[in-house]
Amino acid sequence: MSLEIRDDHFMVCTDCQMIIVNDDASGLDYSLDEDVANEREEQIRKAISDIQSDGSYLIAGDDDQNDEFSSRACDCCGTRLAGERYHCRLLRNVL
Repeated sequence: MSLEIRDDHFMVCTDCQMIIVNDDASGLDYSLDEDVANEREEQIRKAISDIQSDGSYLIAGDDDQNDEFSSRACDCCGTRLAGERYHCRLLRNVL
């Protein structure tokens, strides 16, 4: 079994990136109160789970492809809040 790139143009917001890369949402507490941070974390984790529900893997991509400022929707959680977008790759197993 090997992996293939399913999507090499998957761009995510800062909030999603920290959870995808570090499985850590503690950074949400810096800008949001506790209840809002917990709700945001749940939204992001559900989005990641939905994306990976077919057995795909969402991983960090190439830092050279990051976009320093974008109003493009996050490909993970869908937020349109402007800010940095980080390159990720969506992989899947192939037989």
